[in-house]
Amino acid sequence: MPARIVVVHDDLEFSEQLAGALRSGGHDVATYVDPLAAWDALEAAKLVEVLVTRVEYSPGRSNGFALARMARLKRPQIKVLFTALPEHAENAADLGEFLPMPVSVEDTIEAITGLLDGQNKI
Repeated sequence: MPARIVVVHDDLEFSEQLAGALRSGGHDVATYVDPLAAWDALEAAKLVEVLVTRVEYSPGRSNGFALARMARLKRPQIKVLFTALPEHAENAADLGEFLPMPVSVEDTIEAITGLLDGQNKI
C-alpha cells in the first residue's frame, strides 16, 4: 500500500535515489514503474499527500496526466508534481506543479517539500 509520497517513474535510478533521499528525510515513500499499478495502490491507500509522476511512459501504458486526474477524483487534496519534458509544462498547469527534465533529485525534493508545506500553488 502506498505511503505519504508516491513516486511513479520509469527511470529506476532516479526513482531509487529520490525515494532513498525522501526516506532519509523521514518520509514514507512508495515507488512504481507502471502508472496503472500505482493507480491500483492509490485506490487502496488510506493516506497519500503527494504524487510524483512523469508524463510519458512506454507505449501501451497510461500517462501521468491520466494518473493525476484519476488520483484527483479519488483524493481532491492530493498534490501532484510532474517531472517531464518541457513541452508538457502547459498541459500540467491545471493539474500540479511541474519540473522540466532533466531534473535533479535535490530539486525534486525541494518541490515536494514546498508542496507538503503548502508553499506551492497546487
